[in-house]
Amino acid sequence: MDHDMKNLSKRELEAYCGDLSQAFGIQECVLEGGKAKGTKAYIVNNGCGLEMTVLADKCFAIPKMSFKGDNVGFISKTGICAPEFFQEEGTRGFLRNFEAGFLTTCGLTYVGTPGVEDGQPNGLHGVISNTPIEHASSKVEWDGDKAWLVLNGHAREGYLFGPNLEIRRDIRMNTKENKLWIHDEVENHGFDTQPLMLLYHFNMGYPMLDGSCKVYTNYDKIVPRDPHSAEGMEDCEQFLDPIDGYEEKVYFRSVSDESVKKGYVLLHNENLQKAVLIHLDPEALPVLNQWNSPRSGDYALGLEPGTAHVGGRIRAKEDGSLKYIEPGEVKTFDIEVEFIDCTTENEKLSAFIK
Repeated sequence: MDHDMKNLSKRELEAYCGDLSQAFGIQECVLEGGKAKGTKAYIVNNGCGLEMTVLADKCFAIPKMSFKGDNVGFISKTGICAPEFFQEEGTRGFLRNFEAGFLTTCGLTYVGTPGVEDGQPNGLHGVISNTPIEHASSKVEWDGDKAWLVLNGHAREGYLFGPNLEIRRDIRMNTKENKLWIHDEVENHGFDTQPLMLLYHFNMGYPMLDGSCKVYTNYDKIVPRDPHSAEGMEDCEQFLDPIDGYEEKVYFRSVSDESVKKGYVLLHNENLQKAVLIHLDPEALPVLNQWNSPRSGDYALGLEPGTAHVGGRIRAKEDGSLKYIEPGEVKTFDIEVEFIDCTTENEKLSAFIK
C-alpha cells in the first residue's frame, strides 16, 4: 500500500488510526506565559506539510506557519502578544504589540502611516488586528477522501457615532494539498458611507527568507513610498542577507494592465528549494505593498496585498486611491496561498518565474 497520506482513502486512513488527530486536525487551546497569556488559539495540521497557529483573539492572525518542517513567517521581537497589550497611539504603540507572524490583518477603516483627521487620530494599521473573533469555531468537513480543516467567525470595528463594519472570515486547508484559502466578507452595517482599508500583512521570515530569495509578481507598476525607498529600486525583487541598521524600504505595486484578472506574488528560496505563491484578485486588492527589511534582528519581507497603499488614509484620500463601502454593502475578498516544494513540484514555478 502507498503510505503517503495524501494518497490514502478515508477508510484506509481510519484503519491506521484510532483517532485521526494523530494524522491531521485542529487543536483548540489557550496560550500561557508572557504577553501571550490568555490568548485563544488553534493549532492546525493538515498532515501533508502545513502546520499553523491561528489566534482567535486577534482576528484570526497566523503568527506561526511551517511548511515541511521549515518556518515560513517572521515573528518580531515582541513575540505573540495578547490584544490587551495593544496601544493604538502613534506608530510605536502598534509595533509594541505587532508579532507580525505569517499574517496580520490590518484595517478596517484605516491602515498605514498614522494621521489625524477631523481631530480623530488614526494609529498605524487600524484596530482590527487586535479585535477578537466572535463566534469563533473550528470543524473538519469531509469531501470524499479529502478532509477540510475550517475556521470561521466574525469581528467588528465600530463605536458610538462611528463606523459599524463587520468582517466575516473563513480560513481553510485540506489534507491533500499544501494550500491555504482565506475568504473574507466585509459588510457595512451602518448608515453612512465609510472608508474601507483592508490590508493582508503577510510576512516572510527565516529560513524561508534569506539572501537567495527573489520576488516575482505581475503587480508590475511600482512606486516608492519615499525618496529613500527609491534608492536602488531596480533591485527590490532580490532580497539581501542581514545588514546591521538597515532602514526599511517600502514600495507600492499595482497591475499596469487592467485586463489582468488574476494577480500573484511569488517568493522563491533558491537555497531551501521552496516557494510561497499568493494568488490575488487585483480588482479587489489593487495594491501589493512590499516591505523590504533585511535589518539584522528585524529580518522580514512583507508582501501585503490591500485595498490601498500603506501611505495612510490621508495620502490615499489625496491621491484618489481610497476605497469606500456604502451602507448595507458587502465586499468579498479571496486569497489562495500555495506552498511549493521545488524538489518535487518545480514545474509549478515555470508560469511565474520569468
